[in-house]
Amino acid sequence: MPPVQTSYPGRPAAAYEGMAADQNPATVVSRTVETAEGIGFGRAAFQGARDEGIAAAGAVFRGIVLADRNARPSPSGADLFAKGETAAVMTSGAVWVVTASAASAGSPAYVTPAGALTAAASGNAPIANALFDTSAPAGGLVRLRLN
Repeated sequence: MPPVQTSYPGRPAAAYEGMAADQNPATVVSRTVETAEGIGFGRAAFQGARDEGIAAAGAVFRGIVLADRNARPSPSGADLFAKGETAAVMTSGAVWVVTASAASAGSPAYVTPAGALTAAASGNAPIANALFDTSAPAGGLVRLRLN
């Protein structure tokens, strides 16, 4: 049988999308995924059709989907919660996300109509009392604080 892995990085990644960023108090709620394609870790969650439901796009921002390493693998191999599964959604606290535009520490956070997180205000909805704690270029991992 051939080896599964023959090389290892010197150290693991400092963070990953959807990872809680610190041990400070946070509010996390459980919600049922309603989107047919599911919702990825570290992605914006919006109010779904049902009271306890969330969707990958919408008008009312509810929080950020937290990563769960015990989640069932998806057929595509993507890190996500499938439709009908219960996802942990952070409504306040700090979480690692990927930014769609360059972000600077202290800048306010916005969400695009497609659910991407960004520091660009134009055409995007502000996330109430949210700001970026770290800086990163577009497509980079950045710490988002939800207050």
